[in-house]
Amino acid sequence: MRRHIKLWATGVAVVLTMGMLTGCTSKEQEKAAAKYQKEAENYVAGNNYEAAQKSMKKALEQTPKDADLKKAAEKLDKEAKEKSAYTKTMEAAIAAIEADDAKALNELQESDAGKALADMIGKEGSYIYMPEGGTTGKGIGYYSFADCDCNEWYYGDYQDGVREGTGIWYYVNPDMADGSLYKEVYNGAWSGDKPNGTGHQYVAQGDNVQTDQDFNVKDGLFEGTYQINSTLDDGTAVTGSYTLVDGKYQTISDEELLANSFAVPTDPHLAIAFLYDGTGAIRSCTMIYAQDVTEGVAHFR
Repeated sequence: MRRHIKLWATGVAVVLTMGMLTGCTSKEQEKAAAKYQKEAENYVAGNNYEAAQKSMKKALEQTPKDADLKKAAEKLDKEAKEKSAYTKTMEAAIAAIEADDAKALNELQESDAGKALADMIGKEGSYIYMPEGGTTGKGIGYYSFADCDCNEWYYGDYQDGVREGTGIWYYVNPDMADGSLYKEVYNGAWSGDKPNGTGHQYVAQGDNVQTDQDFNVKDGLFEGTYQINSTLDDGTAVTGSYTLVDGKYQTISDEELLANSFAVPTDPHLAIAFLYDGTGAIRSCTMIYAQDVTEGVAHFR
């Protein structure tokens, strides 16, 4: 803002044009500085320190002699230096998840940077990175759990720091006997910080796809009745259905099997059990589990 000051000397009007008096700032500059500082604080809330530093720099350009602002900028620079590596790790994770590249994500987890991030969040915690700052919007989180060594990623919508909207829950683990990767991905609706609504579940061990279908989900557990259409190695077509309630299979009883001329399987089954009649011919199939199994999204089941 330019100001004109008129001085009268020996009867002559002298006009001095002053852009700014030494040591003074205008109300407009103070307002702009406050705006940029608030913008920086918003980025810090989302752990985007690089963007926060850029906003803070703009604030200092407006009021370079503001001692409190200088102190805040110094504190921000210190925090940014400590967490800059985490930002790079989170951005690399976004790229891997967007590309559905389990190998790249696993390599990131196994890298020094990935291990540093895991050490920072500890045995039970999380670190959320919001590229646009704040706690609402699209972001990525890395989560650890006290009851298992199974850190997992979430990439999607947040509302006030809570997973809400649509998001991807991604788990990859290299600890397979044959050296292949185990991959489990849920892509769908979230509400109340849990998978709720409908979503697609994909589970594979190496090239062996175990699950690839849509589910209804309640608090991370699968619900509803689902059809089975499969073919045996000899070409025999088999069909059936199964129902899940709170992630639990609703299986038919031994009595019901016998009443419908089906033989009761004598061996434990942890997969589809094909039902045979008295002559040994395949009649149908359903899901019979010898153990207590709960189906749902990783770590919510």
